[in-house]
Amino acid sequence: MKKSICYTMVAAALALGATNSMAAEGTTTADVLATAAKNIDFFGYFRAGVAGGADGSMENNIGGDSFEKNKIGRIGNEFDNYAEIGFGTELYNENDRSVYVQTMFNMWDGDTNSNADDSPFGWENMNMQLRNFMGQGETAWAGIRQYKSNYYIDMTDHYYWGQTTVGAGVEDIKVGPGNLSLAVLHRDLDGVIHNPSIDSEEGALEGTLIDAMNYEILYDNLPVWDKGTLAMGYRFLHADPTDAQIDNPELGEHDYADGHAFLVELKQEIGESGYNRTVLQYYLDGSALQGVQFGAADVLNGEVKDGSGFAIRNFGAIPLSADWDFTHVLTYAEADSVEQWNGDEGDGSSMAVNAGVVYHWSDITRTYLDVGYFQDDKSVNSIDYDRSGSKVTLAQALSFGRGEPELRVYTSYLDSDNSNWDDTTHSFEGHNSDDTWAVGAMVNVWW
Repeated sequence: MKKSICYTMVAAALALGATNSMAAEGTTTADVLATAAKNIDFFGYFRAGVAGGADGSMENNIGGDSFEKNKIGRIGNEFDNYAEIGFGTELYNENDRSVYVQTMFNMWDGDTNSNADDSPFGWENMNMQLRNFMGQGETAWAGIRQYKSNYYIDMTDHYYWGQTTVGAGVEDIKVGPGNLSLAVLHRDLDGVIHNPSIDSEEGALEGTLIDAMNYEILYDNLPVWDKGTLAMGYRFLHADPTDAQIDNPELGEHDYADGHAFLVELKQEIGESGYNRTVLQYYLDGSALQGVQFGAADVLNGEVKDGSGFAIRNFGAIPLSADWDFTHVLTYAEADSVEQWNGDEGDGSSMAVNAGVVYHWSDITRTYLDVGYFQDDKSVNSIDYDRSGSKVTLAQALSFGRGEPELRVYTSYLDSDNSNWDDTTHSFEGHNSDDTWAVGAMVNVWW
């Protein structure tokens, strides 16, 4: 995702201090800038989209920035603006050992105004990496990092193992035929716990974010046969609330359960650019609902006291011929014998599928047909609930070849059946309709 080139003022700023002295020795400013640019890695990603439909804007149509896109797919189902802009440089390199500094900021804008005060910025990367200091091809690191971000499903924008986090570790130590990675990661419980007596965002209680740590071991890139590799991982998630948080009556006066997450993944490369991945995940205690809730394995649920769950995933992108590609994501997850701190007990399951075919008309244009469907079921205190939804998208894209940044125009149809899942009768158009449609445009760019 990165190239050693930077067409921004960052290179100029880094080179400015050296310009005069080098120019005095006969080196031009252009030479200085070119040298600085070659020593900076510039990389990133952004997506942007806009759409309108049956009830005005896409946000009005479906009431948010997507409709269950982790389940039914993101093509024709994303219309926010999100960007990650990163830079990195090598500070030291000698005897195959190097020191690398990496930084990346992100930006999200969920509306069309793009005002400075409602487009929040944050850090995706701010870390230092010591590479091959032990001579095992490893990377020791500390800071903020998109750690193990390749455990990700692009078609549904789903990180199923980890996310951007603060931490430290040593990754990709060559041990036998595979690579061993060890990390200590910091991730508080997902979201702020709200005061149930106040029905608003202002009801968030200060200081109620529960501190939690992750301890991870991962062994991956283990060859099993031709173009096939295996990964195995375990996470222990430790909740560390204060005594005041445990005893707070507004938070339920309860402790917070630790969690466990296990991973086995088989990756198979197909042809020159295709792949298929099969993932098995198992969750215990405070992590029990992560599978059915399509969350990442590094997040605890503070409401869960006990239980277990699993998820089976199969996804990939397969070239069918010179002109046809096929993509798919299949997920089935269950949670069993879940007990919450408030006394509720139950279980649940979720099935989701996203599939697409792509026809390449030429080297610069292609057509997508992308469909998705999901079905959720749960039982809480012996009462059954269910909901389902689907999406069909037809998109036309312009790009310089497969797997390259694209501009797409699309039309989408979305359908939802909330059944008795909650008190909301309808899903779309201000809770007035069970289905909706939209026409829009989007870009998907990485470098």
